[in-house]
Amino acid sequence: MEWALTFAAFVIGSVFGYVGHSVLSRNSKDKSQNKQLEQTQLELSQYKQEVSDHCDEHDKQLAELTSLINKVNQKWHTSANILTSAASDTASSEAEPIDNNCASLDSAYTKKAPSV
Repeated sequence: MEWALTFAAFVIGSVFGYVGHSVLSRNSKDKSQNKQLEQTQLELSQYKQEVSDHCDEHDKQLAELTSLINKVNQKWHTSANILTSAASDTASSEAEPIDNNCASLDSAYTKKAPSV
């Protein structure tokens, strides 16, 4: 009878030990998974911040590029207007070129020879 009680106590102890181990390992797995989840969420939020910063920097660069292109466009338009008005002025009158350093040389080569 003593062996039967010892064997029954061993079986009952084994069952309680297994149940206790299952509960404790489940809790430690949950804790481990929670830590992993928090770490992953932290990494994701850092990545989101990096992407947001990159997009903000990209937007600033695009705005600056747009501004520079607009300035070039305005200067190009102004220069085109000056050139077209200068071309129409010289076509309508035979005036000397303005602010031309080589005007004296040009006039020497373009003068007509006297007719004989």
